[in-house]
This record gives sequence, C-alpha cells and structure tokens, in this order.
Amino acid sequence: MDDEQLEKVTSFKYLRPNLSKNCINTAEVLIRISMATDAMARLSRLWTSSSISFSTT
Repeated sequence: MDDEQLEKVTSFKYLRPNLSKNCINTAEVLIRISMATDAMARLSRLWTSSSISFSTT
C-alpha cells in the first residue's frame, strides 16, 4: 500500500464477524449473545404487554 506500514493485530472486524488469527471466535460468540440479550431487553415491554395477544388460534 504505497510503502505504508500495516498494524499487526490479533483480531479485526470484517463484514460484521470479529475474526481472530487463531480462528477461535469466543469473542464473536460473546458479542452476538450480548447483542441478542440487548434486543430481547428492548422487546420486554412487548412480551409482557396485556394489550397484545399472541394467540395462534
């Protein structure tokens, strides 16, 4: 890249997943679990709302 030095890193984010040099993506799993937990927390009022029916019949 025109004699530009690149920084050596142990992991980086590329198209969403976090890639690591040893291909063990524990951090990626933890990030995704955290994202899912946050999404469910934002929806908690929906799940507990008495004005919304979830009946499938």
